[in-house]
Amino acid sequence: MTTISAKIDHTDKDMFERICNSMGLNISAAINAFVKATIRENGMPFALKAQDDPYIYSEQNMKFLKQSISQIESGKGRVHELKETV
Repeated sequence: MTTISAKIDHTDKDMFERICNSMGLNISAAINAFVKATIRENGMPFALKAQDDPYIYSEQNMKFLKQSISQIESGKGRVHELKETV
């Protein structure tokens, strides 16, 4: 075994780690899978993708989003600014 060190943006690392965790992988396992697949394919092999969030892409939510967009585009909707809570 050997160690690979790479400098990446802290936010990117955190996001990557969350995605890996959502797939049941740690960062080391994800990088090893990428290295093995790159060798096998002799090039960039695939994109790892986290499981889709059923709420975001649910039929009911997509219908609501389309209606909201339509209302805003027709001038009948309102855009509310989200306030951060600390």
